[in-house]
Amino acid sequence: MGGRTPLLVLTFSLAVLSIKLGISHGCRETERKALIDFKRGLHDPSNRLSSWVGEDCCAWEGVGCSNISGHVIKLDLRNDDPGCKWALRGDITPSLPSLQQLNRLDLSGNYFMHKPIPKFLGAFRRLTYLNLSGAGFMGRVPAQLGNLSTLQHLDLSYNCYLSLENSGWISLLTSLRHLNMTWVSFTNAANWLQDLNALPHVQEIELISCDLGTFPRSLSHVNFTSLTTLDLRGNYINSTIPDWLGNIKNLKSLDLSSNSLCGSVPASIGNLSLLQHLSLGSNDLNGTISKGIGQLQSLSMDFCQIGPTPQFPQWLRTQTTLRQLQLSSAGIKDMFFDRLPSSLEYLDLSYNSLHGSLPASLGNLSMLRSLDLGSNNLNGMFPESIKRLKGLRDLDLYNNSLSLSEDDLANLSSLKSLDISYNSIYLNKSDDWIPPFQLNGLYMGFCQILPKPHFPKWLRTQPTLDELYLSNAGIKEAFPNWLPSGLRYLYLSDNKITGEVPQFFPKLKYLYLSNNSFSGNLSPRITNTMPSLQWFDLSMNNMSGEIPFSYCQLRNLEGLQLYENNLSRVIPNCWKTSSNLLLLDLSSNKLVGGVPDSLCNLQMLESLHLSHNNLSGQIPHCLKSCTELATLDLGHNNFIGNIPTWIGESLLYLKTLSLRSNAFTGSIPQLSSLPSLRILDLSNNNLSGTIPQSFGDFNALKSAPTYQCCYFNNDSLYVEDMWLFIKGSELEYTTRQLSMDTLIDLSNNYLSGNIPEELGNLHGLRSLNLSKNYLIGQIPWSIGRMKQLEVLDLSRNNLSGAIPSDLAALNFLNHLNLSYNNLSGRIPNGNQLQTFTDSSIYAGNPNLCGPPLTKNCTLNIAKAGEEEQNEDSSKSRMETLWLYTSITLGFIIGFWAICGSLLLQQTWRTSYFRAIDNMFDKLYVMMVVTVAKYKRKL
Repeated sequence: MGGRTPLLVLTFSLAVLSIKLGISHGCRETERKALIDFKRGLHDPSNRLSSWVGEDCCAWEGVGCSNISGHVIKLDLRNDDPGCKWALRGDITPSLPSLQQLNRLDLSGNYFMHKPIPKFLGAFRRLTYLNLSGAGFMGRVPAQLGNLSTLQHLDLSYNCYLSLENSGWISLLTSLRHLNMTWVSFTNAANWLQDLNALPHVQEIELISCDLGTFPRSLSHVNFTSLTTLDLRGNYINSTIPDWLGNIKNLKSLDLSSNSLCGSVPASIGNLSLLQHLSLGSNDLNGTISKGIGQLQSLSMDFCQIGPTPQFPQWLRTQTTLRQLQLSSAGIKDMFFDRLPSSLEYLDLSYNSLHGSLPASLGNLSMLRSLDLGSNNLNGMFPESIKRLKGLRDLDLYNNSLSLSEDDLANLSSLKSLDISYNSIYLNKSDDWIPPFQLNGLYMGFCQILPKPHFPKWLRTQPTLDELYLSNAGIKEAFPNWLPSGLRYLYLSDNKITGEVPQFFPKLKYLYLSNNSFSGNLSPRITNTMPSLQWFDLSMNNMSGEIPFSYCQLRNLEGLQLYENNLSRVIPNCWKTSSNLLLLDLSSNKLVGGVPDSLCNLQMLESLHLSHNNLSGQIPHCLKSCTELATLDLGHNNFIGNIPTWIGESLLYLKTLSLRSNAFTGSIPQLSSLPSLRILDLSNNNLSGTIPQSFGDFNALKSAPTYQCCYFNNDSLYVEDMWLFIKGSELEYTTRQLSMDTLIDLSNNYLSGNIPEELGNLHGLRSLNLSKNYLIGQIPWSIGRMKQLEVLDLSRNNLSGAIPSDLAALNFLNHLNLSYNNLSGRIPNGNQLQTFTDSSIYAGNPNLCGPPLTKNCTLNIAKAGEEEQNEDSSKSRMETLWLYTSITLGFIIGFWAICGSLLLQQTWRTSYFRAIDNMFDKLYVMMVVTVAKYKRKL
């Protein structure tokens, strides 16, 4: 018993101590409820929050608690997956500030639906780390963030549409060490530099592409005593480089590239004795650095005119610490390699005007590990000087006119990556030649392989080969069975390779075989032979048969392109497990049947192409669950029924909708609620009714299209193709064109009624085709407001009246067809309309006159259209006058019919007012009773 006493005393003491110290073994209930409420507002495609159950929230994934108090102090829910397919989506609920002890919040890489950053985030007074990078916020950055006085790390970068009303609140973040506001617009923040200069402890500032606009020429007191990194690239700063930058004594990295800086580099930059990385590329600088810079290790002056006669500056030789030099697109013609420091390890001279042969002095750079001489005018044999660079690992000679052979590579034993695309190589070694190097990447696209195009036999000796690029190399032989099985990236598009589709690449992630001569059936064993496939492009070949079920079982597959083959039978109904699929393109085959319901399980699907097949039936209702769809192309099939209304209600990310050349009937549904829709093609169907007036409300068509900072979320070489009917012929459009083009095509239907004037609101529309319908009335003058319009086709309708002179203001119009209507009057001849000299675009309008028609305008004909237009206007005014007149007469007659009777008949008058009193009493009683019931509930 005596031996147990000390143990009991110790246990009791620890229990008391834990109570006094507040040691906790579980989270606080209020904080647990706040997290649960936060979870309810999120969509979680990757089930990252599946552990958020039970009482102890401190054990949940992404949640960190204090070991002492039990308070939640960390919430780390960042999405590390590239792209946003696994991103959390939804809202940040107002309950989150209940986590009052929170000091770290990371929501980066998620998607908060273009909502503003909540103002209540400024209530986390203990927060030291806040990361909202790439989280899909938009709007103004709330000034309430200035309340975070303990904040040390703030990252709001890569949110496409964030902006600052002013930057004053930033100066209040006196504890800040790291600031990244890349892509946040500073257009209205005129004092951004002064506010940043008030941060005494800031060490890193990244303001990339922030619309800074200009540099203040002077700064009275430079307070950046701790600043080591300043990155201001891509801001269109249109001034000279200010001298005060030379006073930031601790600066180690300075990036001013991709601006509009002019003049020469000030001598004060030489005062930055600790500077290691300097990037001044893509500016209008016309001089060079006047002297060396202390410890410079990396210098980039791409796209800069580095002197009156572009050449290597003399002072470079003195930079004995320089390891990396980028002078791409600097206009360099002379090759004084003896001016370069022997310490160089990375040298980029691509896209210059180097010509002829390289001098022997290049071989003296014995430390070189990477050399890029791509896109110059080098010609002749392989440079002897490069053969001396035995330590070279990466060699880029693409897009020159060099002739080389395998012998030229014999000394480069350290080589890991070789790019000789757009050159010629003579493969003269025997089949048993073993190179001295082991490559990770070989790039021979558009390469002339002599004496005849074929796969280099020595590739079989490269087991470490990770990436092989042989597209457009003219290869006409069968696919070999001896390529390294460890390949992960294989690009063989645009050749004439025959035989069966390659197999037995267990690590292969990206396989591009488009536009070859592969034939036969698709392998049903693909899950065994290439289980790691993420992107498979077998388009434009001669494949036949059906699509095997095994293709649905490739769990990592993100893109499948099988278009323009001879595949037949039905689309397999097996897609439930293909949860990662972003793109499915089965267009231009011979597929039959309907759209399988299992496709509706592809909730991450962004692009679906099933056009140019023999598919039939109705669009399945369950497809509304594919809410991420940006492109839906079902054109040139045999689909029937009405166009589903849920398209405009559920597919809110839709940018391209093509249902052309089917058998859809009924009226056009409400689609204007699709905020991103840019291409709408409903042509060649059996649609009836009128064109909805709401078509003037398409937000994405109200301004000229621009490139977006958010893009298709994968790192593939995917190029989206679609067929659109423009300028009278069907054209194939690629991803870039689709992203920039805007189109509405409702042609060849049974639409009637007037053309809505509201279409004039679509200032960004480039192509409008309403031809081959039954439209009536006049051409709206508002079309003249569609300033981006390039194509206008209103032919083969029943339009009447004069051609609006406003069309002459369409400066980009290059295709016009108004033929076969009932238009009349003189053809306007101003501005852009004068360029249309083909009279056929006005054919079938017997009452039109003037150039380019041969029919001259007599006074009567010329005025006919104007009179008809004036007649319609007068008719409209007359109808309005009659409306007001009838309303007035109706009021007078009704008033005296009632009031006159009440005045003349006393009994009527008594009954009337008694009825009014009774009705008032009933209403009063009902109101009193209702109020009493409401008070009792309270």
